[in-house]
Amino acid sequence: MKIPPSFRWKPTGRTLGQGGQATVVEVTDSTGQHSGRFALKGLATGRPLKAYQRFEKEVAAINTVDHPSVIRIVDHSAPEAAFQYYVMELFDTAKSLKKLLDTHNNPFFQEPLAALGFCENLLNAIQAWHEKGIVHRDLSPSNVLILPDHSIKVIDFGICQIIDSESVTSIDEGIGTQNYMAPECESGAEGDITIAADFYSVGKLLWTAITNLSAFSRESPVFISKTMRSQIPNDPQCWHLHHIFERTIRHLPKDRWLDFSDALQTVRKVRFLIRSRYQPIELIGEQCPLCGFGNLKDFQGSHMVFGNPIPNGISAGKCNYCGFCFAHGTDAVQVEMTHRKSLS
Repeated sequence: MKIPPSFRWKPTGRTLGQGGQATVVEVTDSTGQHSGRFALKGLATGRPLKAYQRFEKEVAAINTVDHPSVIRIVDHSAPEAAFQYYVMELFDTAKSLKKLLDTHNNPFFQEPLAALGFCENLLNAIQAWHEKGIVHRDLSPSNVLILPDHSIKVIDFGICQIIDSESVTSIDEGIGTQNYMAPECESGAEGDITIAADFYSVGKLLWTAITNLSAFSRESPVFISKTMRSQIPNDPQCWHLHHIFERTIRHLPKDRWLDFSDALQTVRKVRFLIRSRYQPIELIGEQCPLCGFGNLKDFQGSHMVFGNPIPNGISAGKCNYCGFCFAHGTDAVQVEMTHRKSLS
C-alpha cells in the first residue's frame, strides 16, 4: 500500500495489520481537524473489481451502524478515488481476542460471568447492525477488540452482507474465518445467509473466550469431546454455558436462536443460574443440592422413605456429609444427557 505524498493522513511508521487485500497503518491528521492517532485501512492497488465493491460496502456498513461496540470511521475515500481507504478510531490499550488467547491476559478465561458479559456485548452489537439490514459473516477472535474494561469493538466488515442488496461473494467462494464461520458460509454451501450466521459465530467466540483456546471446526465437539465439563472440569458453573452452545453452535440455522429476544433471554437466564449457584445437570444425582459439599450415595432402607418398591426411574440417595435424603427422576437426566450428544 502506497499512501499519496500529499495525503492529509500521515503514517507514523507503525503497521497495525496486513493482509492480501488491505493494510492497516497508524496515522495522524496533518490538518489538525482530528487530534491523536488513528488507524487507516487502505486497499491494495490493482485488486479485482470485487475487492473494490467489498471495500465500498464495508465503509457503508460501518458508517450505517452507530453503536459503542462497533468501530467508528472518521474519514474515507470517495468511491471514484484512485486510493481507496478509510480512517477509524484507534485504541492503543485494546487487544484482539486472538492476541489474548493462550495468555494470562484473557479476562474471560474460566470466568463464566465475564464471558457472558462478552457474549451479551456481542449480541447487542449484532442487533444494532441487524436493524440496519447487515450480517457481519466474519466474527472471529481477530476482529473483536477487547478494551481494558472488558467492553468490545467489532472491526472489519469486509465481507459483510447488506440484506436486499446484491452480494459480492461468488456462490462457490467460502467466506469468513475458518472454525468460526457458519456452515452456510462455506464454499459451495446453499441457502440464505441470515443473522443466524452471526449467532453461530457468537457461540464459537464464547467457547474460545471461556476456554482460552482456538475453536474447533465443526459442531459436534462442543457436545461430545469439547464440552465445558471436559475443558473446565473444576468449575461446574462454567458448564451452564452449554445452554448457549445448544442454541448457537448448530449446523442448521433453524436450530439456533430465533431472534435477539430469545438470545438475550437465554444469556440472562444462564447468568441467573451461575449467580444463584445452581448445579448443572451433570451433577444432579451426584452432588448434594443442599450442602453442596457431600455426594449422594445409595443407602439401606431407602424404600422405607421413598416407597416400597421405589418407582421405576426414581433414584434415592443420602448425602454422605449432611445426611439429607433425596429422590430424583434419573430418567429425565439420562434423556437430557443423551440428547446433548446428538446436538451436531
